This record gives sequence, C-alpha cells and structure tokens, in this order.
Amino acid sequence: ILTKQLILTGLATGSGVVSFGWNTGCLNNAQEPIRSWIVESYYHRTGYTLSKNTLTLIWSTTVAIFAIGGAIGAFAASFISRRYGRRGGLLKANLLGIIAATLMSTSKFVHSPELLIIGRLIIGIECGLYTGLCTMYLSELSPKRIRGMIGSLSGFSAYFGLMWAEMFSTPAILGTDSRWPLIMVIAAVPSVTQFLLLQFCYESPRFLLMNRGDEHGARQSLSALRERFNVDDEINEMKQEAEHLRGESHVTIKELFTREVFRLPIAVAIVVHFSMRFCGINAIMYYSTALFKHADLGKVGPYATIGVGVILVLITLLSGTLMDRAGRRTLHLIGLFGTWLCSVLLTITFILTHYVAWLKFLSIAFVYIFVVFFSIGPGSVPWVILPEIFTQGARPAATSVAVVVNWMSNFIVGLLFPLLAEHDKISDYSFVPFVVLTTLAFLFLWKYMPETKKRTFEEITMAFRRSS
Repeated sequence: ILTKQLILTGLATGSGVVSFGWNTGCLNNAQEPIRSWIVESYYHRTGYTLSKNTLTLIWSTTVAIFAIGGAIGAFAASFISRRYGRRGGLLKANLLGIIAATLMSTSKFVHSPELLIIGRLIIGIECGLYTGLCTMYLSELSPKRIRGMIGSLSGFSAYFGLMWAEMFSTPAILGTDSRWPLIMVIAAVPSVTQFLLLQFCYESPRFLLMNRGDEHGARQSLSALRERFNVDDEINEMKQEAEHLRGESHVTIKELFTREVFRLPIAVAIVVHFSMRFCGINAIMYYSTALFKHADLGKVGPYATIGVGVILVLITLLSGTLMDRAGRRTLHLIGLFGTWLCSVLLTITFILTHYVAWLKFLSIAFVYIFVVFFSIGPGSVPWVILPEIFTQGARPAATSVAVVVNWMSNFIVGLLFPLLAEHDKISDYSFVPFVVLTTLAFLFLWKYMPETKKRTFEEITMAFRRSS
C-alpha cells in the first residue's frame, strides 16, 4: 500500500507544513535580540528611544499577525482548491513563502520592523493555505486502510518544524543579534523544498474525476499512486459517490450552516478544531518557558522547552501508527481527557506551590504529561478527520471554516492567556477556562463524533445522516 509515489507525495506535502511549525516557534527563543533590534531601528530612524509600551505593542503585533494571516489563508483555501486543485494550490502557496522569507530576512539590514511584520502576515497566509490544502490533498490520495496514518503527516510535520525552530533559535545557534536574520532565511526552505518535490507528484485523483470530470487523468494519477494498472475498484467508488452527489457542484460556506445534512458534520468539525486549541496546548507552549524559569533552571530553561517539541514529534509519530488501529474518535477523546486532567492538576499545584515549594517541579512533570496526551489525539486527529466527514462538494468550504476556527482559536489563546498568566490575583487559575471548555467539547464529541477509520467517504456521510 505504501508505494514510492505515495511516500514521495506524502513527503512533498509534509515538507510544506514544516513551515507552519517553524514560523510558530522561531521567535520564541530569539525574542530578546529581535526586540533589541526593533529599539535600535527606531532610534536609527528617529533619534528617539522607543517606549516600553510601544515596544510591547510592536512585538505583540509581530507575533500575532502570523495567526491573522493564517486565518486569511485558511479562508481562501476553499476558493484556491476549487480553482487550481490541491497540488496546484500548494504550488501557488509556495511562492508566498519565498516572498515572505525575503522580506523578513532583509528587514534587519534596512532597519524596518514593518517589513518583518508584513513578512509574518504573508507567511501566515501561506501556512493557512497549507493547513487547508494539505489536509484535503493527503486525505483524497490515501487508501482508506492507511488514510489516518497518511493524514497524520500534517500534524507530525508541523511539530517537527516547531521542534527545529526551538533548537535553532536558541542563543547557542541563531538566536543572537547578528544571526537572527538566518532564522528568517530558513523560513523559505520548506516552501522551496515542497515546490521542487511537487514537480514529481500528481494531482488528487478524486479532484480530477469528481471536480473536473477527467477520468483519464484520475486513472493515471491513481495508477501511479497505487503502482498498479487496474484501479477500477477505487474509480468505481468515486463514480458511485459522484452519482449520489449529482447536482452538488460545490457547497458554499452559507449552505454548510443552512442545509440540514451539513449541520452536524460542520458542528463536529468546528468543535474538534476548537478543542485542539482550547484544550490548552498554546498555553502550555507559552507557560513552559515561564515554568522552567520559575523552577530555577537558569540558562537550561530554553533547552528544557525544546523537550516539549521533542515529545510532540515522537508521540505524534506514534499516534500516526495507531490512527488506523485505535481509531480517530478513541484517540481524540483519550487525548482530550488527559489534557483536561493535567489542566486540573496544574491548577492545584499552582495554588499549593505557595505553601509547598517543591510542587513547582511536579507542575513541570504535568506539563510534559499534558503534551503527551495532546500528541496522542488533539494534535493530529483534527487534521485527519476534517476532510473525512464531508462529501467532495462540501470539503473545500468545510475545510476553510474549520481551519479558520483553528487559527482564530490559536490567536485568541495567544492573546488572552498571557494576560491571565501574568495577573497577580488570577494567574494560579489561568488553566480553569481550558478545564471548562474541554469538558464541554468532550461531552459534545462523545455524543456526536463518528468513527471514520477504514470507512469510505460515502459510509461516513450515511453515518451522519443516521445520527441527524
């Protein structure tokens, strides 16, 4: 089943998603030299020293604009995928990454924080397109028996990029006053790599047959992916699905919420992606560095944070192998329950640390355990199940909606959690909102989330109709 062409296409697709992880984590350990450069640039241009509040505003904008760009790109993914195809859309997105990396890496030498911010916005749009297009592309070209494992490449690639970003941005490597522009140069590597690898890949056979009516192209693509000439079984399955969907050229975002047949699937897709961010992983990523400092780890702190990235990569890789055995629903619910439990335990240890100092080390253990549970389910399942629970005509619009929810949840948590965590009176209770929201998401998904492993798209659609 794992043919050379399928592996190549998986690597090509995953190499682009590395950009998502890289640009999420690359500013973390390098923020001090970049903030210093922003102050120096302002003084170089105006002769005045930048105020602390203005610096904070500029830095927050630099970090947050990436998520805004991601939401824009995710929203555009529906239109791009229908017009240019899954592979064709990714090729267009690659150009944005190269342009963005050029702007960000040259910003230091022209004393322009504005170029850095614009570059972060553009590369955010690129990553938003990746998160939408890659999930559709991987799902549509994978055999149903290993669709979960192949689909989990999106999550694995993102965390792989995050891990390397945390490593390379440390002061020992590129996180210095003179070398930080190289971090921005490396941001172009995933885009260039994917652009080159996609030249040897085929368009999604489902897109060719069901969207463009190109049966010859679909057969050619499927034969290469399966490394066999006779692909009548899968072609007939696609034709059968197309017959059931006759007259449904494509579904608009409005129709996802107004047509009864799509209401439950889009609700599940939204809650799955909402739970991925509001289980608290972004807070963990933010708070891990603060925890390690609080535990008096000193200069080891930034390197201890790398451990979070390593766990994400290793456990996500394990989760990918279990996806088609244990099932998407089982892994996601186990992962959500584990993150919920760790959030409760972290809250308790934050409160009791004022009375028993050594409990701060226990809270570090809970951070790592939290990451393990997140990687088991919520870290990968949303990207796998999203394209599985919609028909071909509804998939682009549904992917855009769910991925926009993901990016905006990312933005909201990143914006609001630091305010909670740094507030003197409520910082100990900063994980309570995640406990409440994860509880609600778990109960909803326990009732309505279907199991999709080894089922055809038509079988999944019928399961939703029975639930409705």
